[in-house]
Amino acid sequence: MGFIRGVITGVAMAAGAAAWYMSRAGSKFRDRYRVDRRLGELGDEVEMRTRDVRATMNAQVAGMRGKVAGETDDVAARLDAAQAAAAEEAAELAADVEAKAAKIKRTAKDAAADADAGS
Repeated sequence: MGFIRGVITGVAMAAGAAAWYMSRAGSKFRDRYRVDRRLGELGDEVEMRTRDVRATMNAQVAGMRGKVAGETDDVAARLDAAQAAAAEEAAELAADVEAKAAKIKRTAKDAAADADAGS
């Protein structure tokens, strides 16, 4: 669970940094590209995917515990497999969010350069 919390913290920090950057870019840019709405949508998507990952991981762990209720042989290996699958899903989520944040940042940088060139 520490990895998932770290991913969530990293995503929150990236969203905060993006919001700070957008606040520095000016209201004209925000009005033109509706960045606040896009960041809100990104936050909603991250929250939805995080819930899905948690539900999947909890279901996998519960399934493993149910299967091995009386067994003690392979319990650790099975739980490790469930945690690895959840960690992989969380890593994919983090990569997707970072790619979207980078795209928003590039758009902001390009728009700011265009605004400076037009001034």
